[in-house]
Amino acid sequence: MGYFSRARYLLDFQAALLVLLLLTNASWAQKAKITQSVILNPISITATRSERSPALIPNSITQIKRDPQQDFQPGATLDEFARATPGVFFQNQFNSTQDLRIAIRGFGARSPFGVRGIQMRVDGISQTLPDGQTQLDSIDPSLIERMDIVRGPSAALYGNASGGLIDITTREAPPEKFVIMPRQVLGQYGYLKSELFMGGRSENFGYSLFGSHLQQDGWRDHSAMQNIFSQAKLNFQTSSNSDLMLVFREFYSPLSKDPGALTSSEVRDNPRQASSRNVQYNAGEEIRQEDMGARFRHRLSAGKEFTVTAHMLHRDFQSRQPFFDGGQVQFDRLVGGLMMQFVNDHELFNRPNRFLIGVDYGIQNDDRQRFNNNFGVRDTLNLSQIERVQSVGPFVRNEWNIADKLDLVLGGRWDWLHYQVKDRFKSDGNESGSRTVSQGSGSAGLVYHLTDQQQLYAHIASVFEAPTTTELLNNPAGRGGFNPNLNAQTSLSNELGFRGNTAGFQYDTAVFFIRTWDEVTPFELTSSPGRAFFRNAGQSRRIGVEARLATPEWKGLRGEISYTFSDFAFEKYIVNDMSLKGNVFPGIPTHRWEGLLRYSHPFGFFGQLHVHRVGEFYVNDINTATNPAYSLGQLLFGWELRRNWIEGSVFLGINNLFDAQYNANTRVNAALGRYYEPGPPLNLFGGIRMRIVVF
Repeated sequence: MGYFSRARYLLDFQAALLVLLLLTNASWAQKAKITQSVILNPISITATRSERSPALIPNSITQIKRDPQQDFQPGATLDEFARATPGVFFQNQFNSTQDLRIAIRGFGARSPFGVRGIQMRVDGISQTLPDGQTQLDSIDPSLIERMDIVRGPSAALYGNASGGLIDITTREAPPEKFVIMPRQVLGQYGYLKSELFMGGRSENFGYSLFGSHLQQDGWRDHSAMQNIFSQAKLNFQTSSNSDLMLVFREFYSPLSKDPGALTSSEVRDNPRQASSRNVQYNAGEEIRQEDMGARFRHRLSAGKEFTVTAHMLHRDFQSRQPFFDGGQVQFDRLVGGLMMQFVNDHELFNRPNRFLIGVDYGIQNDDRQRFNNNFGVRDTLNLSQIERVQSVGPFVRNEWNIADKLDLVLGGRWDWLHYQVKDRFKSDGNESGSRTVSQGSGSAGLVYHLTDQQQLYAHIASVFEAPTTTELLNNPAGRGGFNPNLNAQTSLSNELGFRGNTAGFQYDTAVFFIRTWDEVTPFELTSSPGRAFFRNAGQSRRIGVEARLATPEWKGLRGEISYTFSDFAFEKYIVNDMSLKGNVFPGIPTHRWEGLLRYSHPFGFFGQLHVHRVGEFYVNDINTATNPAYSLGQLLFGWELRRNWIEGSVFLGINNLFDAQYNANTRVNAALGRYYEPGPPLNLFGGIRMRIVVF
């Protein structure tokens, strides 16, 4: 059966289930009641490599648990799950070729593609490659059960590119033996997403299976996309003291077009248009990726646990970029990783102490070719090389309760990264070579417990970010080999925070100061617009304030609000004999507000209003162009009904509620003034969702 035949079958199946639900509705509508869970109500986190209460951690940590109303989002990008998180800024929700851009305290803000400067883990398995880049293809937002976000450097635990951490747990097996949960979402501009989740438990075994198909034409010209995703997650209780988790994922995107960025005048004339060069060169990409992971945990004795995690990934990537010389790229990527760690809970000087030690190993092998792009048709080969990165990172961490109200946390890690390139296209010379980056990272933090529900904490940490293979190999001085002028960036972070929970009101605030040396900065050349090159800025500093308040539930109503202040500037930076000292970081707004209001009624009615205000920000290092401020809103409402073994819901949402004209993405330091990618106006989406307990 072809894929689209299967998709139609899934739609017919979900329609039949909806009819069944409506036929049974009359007899039980009055008995329906929504069981609410509260987001950001932390019990424990795993972002620090062992299960721990956030109250004991000297970091700014946001934990988001799956809320029932998150089942009623479009299911397109991760920011749907992490809204209202201070210090975290999302862009580029509508151009799948560039991937969602995530910035935590500025780390990752200037990445031209993928996620940089941030570590990401899913089900305890690293999604960040050894060279520091992360693709979000194999993470479907509809599959997320919980997300822990560490806002700030965590290199002492995770090494390279750890300016922040996003730790995701996907949906676990339901407690019943077999549950099936189909979901269908439709929206304007050809948006269509079909999902099917199945799972259950039986004695010492639990399983969950998930598949989705997403397609959309896109609001802008030349922005159609389509992908297929699947995951199988298996959990075995192998003994009373051990467990095994296996995860298998596959992602396939046969179509993803890149509309490109526009100048400010082009945005004013027609924001729906694609860049003419992107259309001429048929800019876009196709991807197929398979990955698998395994995690085994064994409790050796009380307080002593050993964990080993292994994963493998294969990625087949092809892209067309909007220029001729080397404008078509393909690579075949193989990645492997192994992590081992030991946790020991004991007493040190008669006080509780946790000691953690471990090592990470990763290897990445890319077989890369570049071809000339003859207006969308593959032309002659102009680069062929094998790129390999190996990384080794031993780490230690100690968490000690030195007094009744005081915890001390110390950590350290040493990272060794070795880059190799073997040039197989030698007509322009042999560009083979190697580089080694070796760096230590440390952290120290204190947590003072004012009360059982309030903590004051301080944290100091160092972090480094080594160039990725793509950043090293996009050499403005030549076709192949490494850019000898690009070095790793290093940062030192200082943070002071306060958090608590009073009468159900959850609140936290943090202030930080980060100084960075040799910041890796993208730029473009007019001869290759759309292709990013990279250089080091001399020195920069970041001063920031983050605050958040969440209310308890009152008669079905609850809300939260957050604010982020970012004062980021260069201290030493010279480009083309021009000093940029004092210039503001591009890509990050100085002010940002978010508000979220949710309501649920005992009879099943629910609603949600999310408002997001983004202040003006610069889009280039020389501070001559800005992105205007904008306000976005989403209104979501629907009806959910339950009875015994079946439940169902219908929902409708309005995106860009205020019909704002805004740019959903900005390309920092783009050539020819093409900085802006406009976002769609007010648009509608809606869908149905069911949960059926078969047995």
